[in-house]
Amino acid sequence: MPYTSYSLDSKNELRSELNLDEITSLIESSKGVLWIDIDNPDDNAQSLLLDIFNFHPLVVDISLDAQNTAARVENFGSYVFVNARSIDYTLDSQVLQMASLSMFIGRNYVVTIHNITMPSVEAIRSLVEIDGRPLMKGSAFLAHAHFDALIQAILPTLERMSERADAIEEQILASPDESALATLLALKRSSLALNRALIPQRDVLSRLGRREFELIGDGADLYFRDLFEDLVRVQSTNDGIRERADTALATYLSAISNRQNEIMKVLSIVATIFMPLGLIAGIFGMNFQSMPGTEFQWGYHIVWVLALVGFVITLWMLWLKRWLVGGHSLLRQRRLGRFVPTAVDPVRLTTYVGRAAARNLRRMTDLPPVRPLRKAPVPKYDPAPLKLAGAVLGRLRPRRRKAHQDIHPRSARRPHGQA
Repeated sequence: MPYTSYSLDSKNELRSELNLDEITSLIESSKGVLWIDIDNPDDNAQSLLLDIFNFHPLVVDISLDAQNTAARVENFGSYVFVNARSIDYTLDSQVLQMASLSMFIGRNYVVTIHNITMPSVEAIRSLVEIDGRPLMKGSAFLAHAHFDALIQAILPTLERMSERADAIEEQILASPDESALATLLALKRSSLALNRALIPQRDVLSRLGRREFELIGDGADLYFRDLFEDLVRVQSTNDGIRERADTALATYLSAISNRQNEIMKVLSIVATIFMPLGLIAGIFGMNFQSMPGTEFQWGYHIVWVLALVGFVITLWMLWLKRWLVGGHSLLRQRRLGRFVPTAVDPVRLTTYVGRAAARNLRRMTDLPPVRPLRKAPVPKYDPAPLKLAGAVLGRLRPRRRKAHQDIHPRSARRPHGQA
């Protein structure tokens, strides 16, 4: 069964890879803190949730297939079920797709379930393996750490979307074309998808932060209210990107309308210039026997030469003005390429999320020392900022680097935050 387990007992000793008997014993004793993470659950995971933890079958089914389930929170007395939403970084799509993280929060345990690899979970796992800090203050604070990492994982994509909005605005002002319009519509759809996921999640954090649940206590409600404010700021940033997309769309339509008006104006001028020529051609084209110039030997050829020269000059002028298809394509300065908002290196993303979560955990200064998984003396300084990058690199690079390059072949060669 694909799950990982960590426990921190009353003696602050950190253990991992617990068997089912040890998990059952910890649940019944209600001592210490237990974290079970189920990645890509199967039938055995369902048996674990129903038989060992005695969760309700309805929420078990929701957690096992929660890809399209909105954020929600339910109280079952002995545990609280939470379904949270974040960005799916495993898909190569121009429009954001969301992923779900289901959590069962008990008195001394937290069970997380997800169907895809999530950078937030990998970041919390790395922090636990470094010094066990997320487990030190109980299950409610461990759930808070997961929520914090979920919110932090949204920020790199928002940064990329904001930079893309800048590029779209510059392209529209310089040369509005169909590439800017397609990218603009994809950016707007991504912003709307993220907004639909964040609105229910705000309600979840609001309920967790107002002491509605007995299990969320001992000061954890204050930290959930702080996360609520962080999520409000994230949603405000996303709303700003969506408003910029709407403004850019209006600017694009206005630019296209102005270009059409300019083209019509110049065509009207050209038609006005050729009206006297057409009048002359019509007059001399009348079929009368006695007309001036009809006896001139080279008159017919001279008229054809002048007509061809005028036609070529007119086409050349239109091509230079980029009103013809050929000139518009050749003189175009640049086009916006394909944009994938989630094309971020997973190692860098997980390191960023882990550092942000560790920075927030360091605010809890009343944490006791912990006995790490590897027997080593407890250092006097905080090891999380120094060891997090190495732990994430050692854990993710051998397993997921090649798979990610198959999905995003160009992201590994680009710095973080560039399109």
